[in-house]
Amino acid sequence: MNERKKKVMEAAHSLFIEKGYAATSIQDILEKSAISKGTFYNYFPSKNELLISIFEKIHSETDQLRQEVIAGRPVQDKEVFIEQVKVKMEVNKRNNLFALFQGVFASEDEELKKFVKQHHLNELRWMQRRLIEVYGMRIRAFSLDLAVVMFGIIQNMLHFVIAIEENVKVEDVISYAMRRVDAAVDEITVSKDVLLDTRLLEKWQPNELQEQERKKSKLLQEIGAMQTKADKRTDQLLVFLQDEVREEAPRRLIMETVAKEIPQNKELVRLMNDFFDTDA
Repeated sequence: MNERKKKVMEAAHSLFIEKGYAATSIQDILEKSAISKGTFYNYFPSKNELLISIFEKIHSETDQLRQEVIAGRPVQDKEVFIEQVKVKMEVNKRNNLFALFQGVFASEDEELKKFVKQHHLNELRWMQRRLIEVYGMRIRAFSLDLAVVMFGIIQNMLHFVIAIEENVKVEDVISYAMRRVDAAVDEITVSKDVLLDTRLLEKWQPNELQEQERKKSKLLQEIGAMQTKADKRTDQLLVFLQDEVREEAPRRLIMETVAKEIPQNKELVRLMNDFFDTDA
């Protein structure tokens, strides 16, 4: 990113938190970042687009840190999942995301409200997908219920401890929520009690993205399952495949070459072919 553009975003971010989004004018941003109006509009068509760019930068930071947490580790590892959720909480706190969201709702700007709503739904969708990866396909039918429950426990617990100024660690709150989900999984897989249709979030995503996400998740689950019974060399190959699948542009030829070296790879190869067919 252009350094000057980055400084404009940092200046605006600071002002939006200090004064509120609605109360911050473009002139305020120009003065704080020491740029001309022409330069501003060269970077951003509007103040709205500037704020959206800030949100997208925060999302990219979260995504990158989450990828670093899970690199080389099995997708079904609960501690990995807890660390990834914690990353989101820490990035939000560091960027004062709650204050930014409050500014959006105070502005009555429908475009920004829609963007923030999509942000929340995307996070819920991420949690739903990761829960399926952690617990397996047996919870797929209940995955949205479980994601909403876990998300709700974490958010409300954090808001409460902040309000009463209690010193509770974020990771303790997330671990507590994870234990509640553990118990819910045991109960719900027996009772088959479902409230929310797992497809409710799908209308907010393009069909092709949904399909690609599902196939990517299945492939990662298969790799994770194979890791539990792999020898050292095979595990190293599986870790490589796992990291490659998470890349923005996975290299099919390289993955196929590595997969050939893995014993009992029939299902792995099938899922890999499905994944790349979707990707195409």
